[in-house]
Amino acid sequence: MKEEENIKPEEVQESVEESGKDLSGKASETLDTITEGAKKAGKKAGEAFEDIAEGAKKAGAKAGEVIEDLAEGTKKATEKAGETASAVVGSILTGMKKVGDKATDAVEVLELKRKISQLENENKKIKPKISDAVLVLYTENKINETLLVEFCGEIEKNNKQIDEIKAQIELVKESGAE
Repeated sequence: MKEEENIKPEEVQESVEESGKDLSGKASETLDTITEGAKKAGKKAGEAFEDIAEGAKKAGAKAGEVIEDLAEGTKKATEKAGETASAVVGSILTGMKKVGDKATDAVEVLELKRKISQLENENKKIKPKISDAVLVLYTENKINETLLVEFCGEIEKNNKQIDEIKAQIELVKESGAE
C-alpha cells in the first residue's frame, strides 16, 4: 500500500476528471443512441399504428360489406321462405279442394248406387209376381209364347216332383212313429 500513498491528490483529481469526461462522453453517446433508438421506435410504432388503423378501416369496410350481404341474404331468405310457405299453403288448399271434390263425387256415386240397389230389390219383389201370374195364365191355357210355355212346363214338372218327395217324407215320418 505504500505505492498508493505516493499518489498525489492532483493526479487523482486529474484521473477523476478524465474518467468523468470519459464517463460523461460515453453517457452522452449512450443517451444519443437511446434517443435515436427511441425516435426510430416511435417512428416504427407510428407506422405500425397507421398500418393497424388502415387494417381496421379495411376490416371495418369489409365487415360493413359482410353485414350488408348478410342483411340482403336474410331479406332474400325471408322472401323465399314467404314464397315457399305461400306455395305450400296453395298446394295444401288445392289438395284439400281435390279431396273435397273427390269426397263429393264419392258421396254422389254412393247415392246413385243406393238408388240402383233399391230398384233391383223392387225388381226382385216383382219377379215372383210375374212368375205366379204367368203360371196362372199357363194353367188357364192363355199363353201362346213357346218359351214361356216351356218354362212353365219345367216348373210344373218340378212342382210334381216336389209333391212326390213331400209324400215320401210323410211316409218316413209315419213309419218312424210306429
